[in-house]
Amino acid sequence: MLQSVSYRCRVRGICTTRHVRDNKVPAVRRFWRSAGVDERSGKYVVTLDNRPIKTPNGTAVELAPSQKLLAWLIAGEWETQSEFIGAHSLPLTSLVCRSIDGLGDATVRADVVDKLLKYFHTDSACLHEKYPSVLVELQQRHYIPIVEWARKEYGIEISLTSDMFALQQTRESTETLCAVLAGFSPLKLAALEKATMSAKSLLIGLALVEHHVTAEDAAMAAQVETNAQTQLWGLLENAHDIDNAALRQILGASACATIGA
Repeated sequence: MLQSVSYRCRVRGICTTRHVRDNKVPAVRRFWRSAGVDERSGKYVVTLDNRPIKTPNGTAVELAPSQKLLAWLIAGEWETQSEFIGAHSLPLTSLVCRSIDGLGDATVRADVVDKLLKYFHTDSACLHEKYPSVLVELQQRHYIPIVEWARKEYGIEISLTSDMFALQQTRESTETLCAVLAGFSPLKLAALEKATMSAKSLLIGLALVEHHVTAEDAAMAAQVETNAQTQLWGLLENAHDIDNAALRQILGASACATIGA
């Protein structure tokens, strides 16, 4: 795996500052002067020094006319890189590549849908504790609006419980959501996959990629338990700050990836 990473860096002209050693991926130096967006053959491409970016598998990244804003956001990710490419600093690019290299395959798509549906049966938005009061208040404020939206939007039953092991959603509701997810474009499904895994909630992920909630709303819902603990016992300095920033970066990218999708 490490050898393949090093090989890809070489063939794409990426300059590494040190060899792969101690199981660490090498730092990757910025190798382009400017990033931009071009319209070619009716589609938008993100360019580095006028050359279009490609996925790790070598497929051209082409965006539909409705995704012009997304193209510029991706270009912005590359333009804001400093001397070295920051770890996890290209979230939109990562989602687009995932949609092309991975979710363009029907078998992979089906596997991802099955994986996401499992979150529905352990969904954090459906787990409602009865105490302490600060947690109950946050659950009511952030979980209930999303649950009610999903019930109305998809016409499904959604069970709520305080016991994770007792949570069980109906087969009809699961099949309805399965059909919804199967109809998503590869990019929208990639965004949902990342948002759901980060928020530990399919319902929060759906509300985000369907633009019912903002990335900040989704983050607040995903962090209900953490925020309740913070109010009770205080902030764990540095650790919580990092978690907060990382979560919002992921959810923000997932929301932006569905613009024009």
